[in-house]
Amino acid sequence: MEIERKILGINKEEFVLRLRKLKAKKVFEALVRVKYFDFEDGSIRAKKDLLRLREFVQKGKEPYTELVYKIYKGVKGGCKYFEELESRFDGKKHFKTLSDFLLGLGLKHTLSYEKKRTLYTLGKMHFEIDEHPKMPAFVEIEGSSPKEINKAVKLLGLQEYEQTADSISELIKRKYPHLSLNGLKFR
Repeated sequence: MEIERKILGINKEEFVLRLRKLKAKKVFEALVRVKYFDFEDGSIRAKKDLLRLREFVQKGKEPYTELVYKIYKGVKGGCKYFEELESRFDGKKHFKTLSDFLLGLGLKHTLSYEKKRTLYTLGKMHFEIDEHPKMPAFVEIEGSSPKEINKAVKLLGLQEYEQTADSISELIKRKYPHLSLNGLKFR
């Protein structure tokens, strides 16, 4: 089960310093290419589930691809809950191959964008710092419960920042209506 909450408008450099002081471990930093898929009738999105394909491109390393189906379980305690079915594929060719495979099954490509992600861990907590073009960075905190996420927010001094369980699409629609997530890329 994935339990997550976004903390908006962070200063990445200051936040990373806070994590390092706590001895958090940097797991990776990558450019992430994202594609969403759905059936023609929009039945995946209608359930608030998602079918996502991501390619992680890290300096000096071979890229890898993740194929994920997330089953929406609701929002509780200010956190979004998903059950995740996920597979990882190492190597360059898989992003295109899996994209073509999904299209061949009759799914349609509904959304694509890029972001930069830096992942830190501290114990069982995950801190995913996401940077999208033309908007402030945010961190997505993943933990075992809303209570654990609240502890992390307090420990890192993030109480004054806006917190949300919004998806990236909902966030952009609400806070950055002048932007379109589809096609958002670093130039």
